[in-house]
Amino acid sequence: MNFYIVATPIGNFEDITIRALNILKTVDFVVCEHGKEYKQLCLALNIPIKEYIECQRKSETEAISIVDEMIEKKLTGALVSDCGTPLFEDPGFHLLSHLRRKKINLVSLPGANSIITALPLSQFEIKDFYFAGFISQKKEQRELDLKKLLKREETIILLETPYRLLNLMDLLVKFCNNREMMLPYNVTMSDEKMYRGKPSAIKKELEKDKIEKGEFLIILSPIHNGQH
Repeated sequence: MNFYIVATPIGNFEDITIRALNILKTVDFVVCEHGKEYKQLCLALNIPIKEYIECQRKSETEAISIVDEMIEKKLTGALVSDCGTPLFEDPGFHLLSHLRRKKINLVSLPGANSIITALPLSQFEIKDFYFAGFISQKKEQRELDLKKLLKREETIILLETPYRLLNLMDLLVKFCNNREMMLPYNVTMSDEKMYRGKPSAIKKELEKDKIEKGEFLIILSPIHNGQH
């Protein structure tokens, strides 16, 4: 039996793949991060809303139990995140590990991914890059995490929520304002925008544009020739 890992659009619904559409139409159930986002996806793609199981970090154990029941009934399923490719700072890792131990065949469908979409636009070296995801929310640990991270010499990719973005920008200004960065905003959407420059310059632009919601990444340039 197969269980599918399905990448979904990161903003522009036209980016769905034909294969992903076919799988989402034919599976018996879908494991999703949030039911609201999954239903919105189905409505936008004009596909049927299947029985769905919400899987969040605090409820992943419960979701695993429900998926087990589905599999015992010989029902086929798929995992989706709210957008993009599952498991990039999304729940589902423990579910997939559990299914692998049960000898369920995992099939990953390629598709939209904000990181891979944005990296070529950065104009930074992408032969080597490090995906750091989210750093700690706690003030002291947050600074320690960032200082440790900034010792890396390759291109660095960070994630942050809109309401903590300016706080992170303050730290980047404090600890690495000599490093070039790019902040892709709402990639693939009609209001897509690329912020480029030193952290201090980008912070001023963000404050001017009053960015309070949306999807974005933080991409820091690699260090060359001993620059720190």
